[in-house]
Amino acid sequence: MTTALEKIQAIQDKANKEIEALKAEAVSDLAKKISAVKGELSTLQAEYEELTGKPAKEGKTRKRLSAEEKAALVATVTDIIKTANAKEGISFGEIAKHAGESDSAVRAAIKSAKGIKSVGNRSATKYFIK
Repeated sequence: MTTALEKIQAIQDKANKEIEALKAEAVSDLAKKISAVKGELSTLQAEYEELTGKPAKEGKTRKRLSAEEKAALVATVTDIIKTANAKEGISFGEIAKHAGESDSAVRAAIKSAKGIKSVGNRSATKYFIK
């Protein structure tokens, strides 16, 4: 004769097994869907590359610069500004394009660099060597 507690335990065990089976089935279905979507994405990227002649862009990842990379970026930014026309200066966009780093990293490098002056506001700002 089984007690009520044993019956409850048996029902719980059966329910837990069913839950695990459903979870495994859901994971399998999601893996299949992910694989299908990745295949579709690769075909879309190939079509994009064929139409534009440019590789499709991947998602951006955040990159933190080490102390050495920051120091090198400050030197690079200073060199870029030095090579610019002394009378006309150089815009932030041009500096960032030549430096090849993120805008925020270039902005921080300009702030920490010594001997750089700026004239103008917002997008009209030009940078010069003092």
